Amino acid sequence: MNKNKKIKAGVVGATGFTGQMLVRILSSHPSVELVYLSSRTYRPVDYSELHPQFKGIVDIPCEPFHLKKASQKCDVVFLALPHMVSMTVAGKFLNAGKKVIDLAADYRVKDSSLYRKYFGKSHIDKKNLKVAVYGLPEFSRKQIATAALLANPGCYPTSVLLALIPLLKEKKIEPEVIVSSVSSITGAGRKAKLEYHYSNIAGNIWAYKPFSHQHVPEMLECLKLLTRQKVSLTFIPHVAPVDGIYSTISVRCKRKMTVSGFLNIYKKYYVNAPFVRFKDVPAQLKNVTGTNFCEIGVNVSADGAKGVVTSCIDNLIKGAAGSAVQNMNIMFGLDETEGLI
Repeated sequence: MNKNKKIKAGVVGATGFTGQMLVRILSSHPSVELVYLSSRTYRPVDYSELHPQFKGIVDIPCEPFHLKKASQKCDVVFLALPHMVSMTVAGKFLNAGKKVIDLAADYRVKDSSLYRKYFGKSHIDKKNLKVAVYGLPEFSRKQIATAALLANPGCYPTSVLLALIPLLKEKKIEPEVIVSSVSSITGAGRKAKLEYHYSNIAGNIWAYKPFSHQHVPEMLECLKLLTRQKVSLTFIPHVAPVDGIYSTISVRCKRKMTVSGFLNIYKKYYVNAPFVRFKDVPAQLKNVTGTNFCEIGVNVSADGAKGVVTSCIDNLIKGAAGSAVQNMNIMFGLDETEGLI
């Protein structure tokens, strides 16, 4: 792209948790001009009136969604919408020649029967589902660079996939893993539900959708595609009053392994991955809060037969808005790290 011309970006669903984070990152991105914001508002209102922390930073209107207006203004549209909504509008933007980055789950899983199983609704845009690129930047840069429709990875999958893919590709662990993850309630979106109230979240923790979480098919499909293996995944997510996502992954080694052996694999795969860090002690969530980094930690049993890999991210940044901007940078030929920390 012309380095002197700014990318004109719009956010549809700009008032949710992910939408706000997108606005924050895009408003300070040196190569982006934020030109369109929409939400379920009844009339146009300055974004900074809805979110006063943006006063003097983002004072453009946030308005009811208008496809034609958004298409006329934007080069790229970020869809920060609930699941099952993006597929009703993404194709229309593509027909208008716009690039689309979807932060919902609508284009992540190619098997439409799995989509119906986990979301309870048939996919209505199977044509574009086939061509959408799953945007895990560390493993799909070439495909992302030419994508028109980008399916941004989910938050839990980002923490799990970045930890598992190198180990499975190198065939160092058995393709049977157990994942226990903890995440903030912000990952569920800005909905008014009783279990999301502060009085229920504070000092509390509970397992959420074990065996039926909607991110399971996304992880299984990506693991099969990138590792050429069918992986058995037991995934148990938890809701807790934390800022981010922390995944603890239990693996069995195919042959005796050491911590340095694990770290050498990560070095091989992430030598050119600016947002992945790894170390020989457990990862810590506070090390990534407020950033676009994923931190991976490794521990191995004394006999080298078992490993515990810990992985953490900020769920609204590396798990959503940050990775979406990272993908946008690649799609438009910018430095992958631009506008991000």
